[in-house]
Amino acid sequence: MKLSYYRLALVFAGSAALAACGGESADQSGGTASAANKVECALAGASAFERKCSTETMPGENGKMLVIRHPNAGFRRFNILTDGRGLSPADGFDETTINLIGGGMIEVSSGDDKYRLPADIKASAQK
Repeated sequence: MKLSYYRLALVFAGSAALAACGGESADQSGGTASAANKVECALAGASAFERKCSTETMPGENGKMLVIRHPNAGFRRFNILTDGRGLSPADGFDETTINLIGGGMIEVSSGDDKYRLPADIKASAQK
């Protein structure tokens, strides 16, 4: 099921995959991230997903923000919305869509990058 980011009602899982609270996190000096905050990603139009992107949450202008860091020091930022819409691109430049892929996972596509993230899907989002 393909949904635009503004039509999806979901609540992200409180797992370490979306929050780098405690433990190691990726840094731009080449540090490593713990396996707990790594997610699968397919970057720059690639079709194969690899668990090589790291995630962290941080305060944003309008609440919490999810930052997904790429291994090449690139990143994407998303606002975590509290009004039932899920998330939206913080930078707003690329079209972002969300696919429900089952097993408590979503696939977020933004520009030519894709990410698989854990999420608790509300019943209203599955209609």
